[in-house]
Amino acid sequence: MKDINRRQFITTAGLSAAALSVFGLAGCSGPGANAGSASASADSAIPETWDEEADFVVLGTGTALTGALKAAADGMSVIVLEKAKTIGGTTALSGGQVWVPCNDFSTEKDDRNLAKKYMTKVAAGLSTEAIIDAYIDRASEMVNFIAEKTGCEWSVSPRIDYHAQWEGASRDMRSLSCVIDGVRSGAHFTQPEADEIVSLGGKILTETPAKRLVSRPTSDGGQEVLGVIAEDAKGNQIAIKANKGVLVGTGGFSYNEDMLNAYHPIPVKGCMCVPESTGDGILMAQAVGANLTMMPWGWGQINFKALSEQYYEEKVCSTKVSLYAYQTKPGSMFVNRQGKRFCDEASDYDSLWFGFQGQSTTGDMELTNVPAWYICDQSVRESLADPSKGDIFFGVGLDGDLPEWGYTADTIEELAEKIGIDPEGLKAQVEKFNADAENGTDTDFHRGESEFENYNMMNSGPTLGGLTQPPFYAAEIVPTYQGTKGGIQINENGQAINTAGNPIPRLYACGNTTGCGTPGKYYTGAGGTNGPGMVFAYLAAEHAGQLDSWA
Repeated sequence: MKDINRRQFITTAGLSAAALSVFGLAGCSGPGANAGSASASADSAIPETWDEEADFVVLGTGTALTGALKAAADGMSVIVLEKAKTIGGTTALSGGQVWVPCNDFSTEKDDRNLAKKYMTKVAAGLSTEAIIDAYIDRASEMVNFIAEKTGCEWSVSPRIDYHAQWEGASRDMRSLSCVIDGVRSGAHFTQPEADEIVSLGGKILTETPAKRLVSRPTSDGGQEVLGVIAEDAKGNQIAIKANKGVLVGTGGFSYNEDMLNAYHPIPVKGCMCVPESTGDGILMAQAVGANLTMMPWGWGQINFKALSEQYYEEKVCSTKVSLYAYQTKPGSMFVNRQGKRFCDEASDYDSLWFGFQGQSTTGDMELTNVPAWYICDQSVRESLADPSKGDIFFGVGLDGDLPEWGYTADTIEELAEKIGIDPEGLKAQVEKFNADAENGTDTDFHRGESEFENYNMMNSGPTLGGLTQPPFYAAEIVPTYQGTKGGIQINENGQAINTAGNPIPRLYACGNTTGCGTPGKYYTGAGGTNGPGMVFAYLAAEHAGQLDSWA
């Protein structure tokens, strides 16, 4: 066991422990199988003695740290377990924004009713009114709490809500960040949270993954969580008693091949989350009867396929593969194997995730537009190739070499031949797109017309423009994970819900470990995953603090 070093920031070290030994695909598909998993784990394996004891035990050091800090500040003893060598998880590697409606930092007063209308639309029936209300009413309190306890100076990020066309959307109001030396980073609040937890007497144990939850049967046929069995860096088991509750915040399952094959049998790889995202917390909760929701869903971006695969295999969490700087440039488009466009390329990545893959309302994912290609002309290269630092596609300056996964040709037809798509189809598509651009209207997908795109264009310039300047370039693209979206069902208190629809006593969950916390189907705006994770971690600690210790 290792206590965290103060001021130690997150790295992307390799996986620190083997995945849980219990995972049956049959147990993923329905309440009956899930209940069977819970029954199998509901033995009498309660330790005769405990190695460690705390009021509140927290699994994971991303958004879950907010819960640990709340518990410590409220006078509870706290132990935090982290699988990796260092703290922060994907949260620390994020841009550090937190989406907070009705916050106290915006100069313009937010309208609660409009915020609720927007969030309800975003949820699309995949969250609950109680969860949405809790989020709106308590999120500002949460960020104020962090500011008070850590000194984090929140400021409003210049961002527009991603679905700006929907009623209740706002701009320059709801996305907050901690900016230090001009840089936004999740580490700017995860590290101060960890420091304050330690200063309040809490323990943060790195290289100490939780392996299973300790539970006992309840009178209604469910399970009550009593503690955690963990494993230190030397392979020694540690029994940790949780007097009041356990908060599971171990992230999603982007690096669990079995779970991906069960829920996402498509060629999608995750390279924008830490490799410790192996679904451990989800499986542990499922083993004590937790209901899983939204398992086929994910948070995604469109990235270069070759880099995504490389970074996934190397377990590198990187935002460098994001196509956003490329896809918004005039002189560029996405096409499928027929050479046809299939989306507004300049829209937010949440919309692209759905449109690109043909994802249905049930969460089922079709391969309608896989494989797909990014196509652009020389004007894009000239706008992106920076001689001072290079570019992930175009190389260093205008004379740099393309990577082996990049293609170039002097004509559109020749480019199509090289990448194996219909030359006539691509030629016809480019000609139509160019004509639309010349006339100023994208008649197929209305690129450049949405409020979201117009907002971004203030900084980046127009996005609608034809492919007219040879040579032309191409690279294969894929939808990839920022993180999986499905997981443990929770209620407005952050309590885990079992397959019978009841809270599991003393078990809580937050962040990408959960499946029904707000926002639901769509992404609210910048910080739309950090915010819910932190809020429901905060509410979980508050709820647990009201409980008596179990006997």
